[in-house]
Amino acid sequence: MPSRDELIAALEQEGEAYAVFIETQPEDAFHRRPGPDEWTAAELTGHVAEFPATFADQARRVAAQPGAQIGRGLDDPGRLAAVARLAGAGPVDAAAAVRATVRTAATTLRGIPPEGWQARGQHPRQGELSVTQIVDGLIVRHLREHLDQARAAVAP
Repeated sequence: MPSRDELIAALEQEGEAYAVFIETQPEDAFHRRPGPDEWTAAELTGHVAEFPATFADQARRVAAQPGAQIGRGLDDPGRLAAVARLAGAGPVDAAAAVRATVRTAATTLRGIPPEGWQARGQHPRQGELSVTQIVDGLIVRHLREHLDQARAAVAP
């Protein structure tokens, strides 16, 4: 498992890779719906501009209160509001929003003491996860997956 510093660096790298990709997209590609039940890259970026800070906060809570519940449903109001928030934004503004949430998430994670990274919380689908696993799976890997999804969404 990567160290705390490696995970925070990976968060920053993945967030920046996402932002760089998005800010270079033409408006029409950024707002094109790839399929009837799929998010546009703009909507996807709304989610990406929200979830790193949300899950970093959940990781902080688990570090302070081991056993705390983590995760959320696909119909979570905060998640859905984030998707809608950037639906009409341009790529440059959306990239700035991603960078802002990544900074917030990294700051939150740096505030977790080293011993807190082993604390475990309960995820409804994935079971018991340590703070390290929350950051690795629910933030860093999730960012990477959404970059792949954004690339597919803007493809002609």
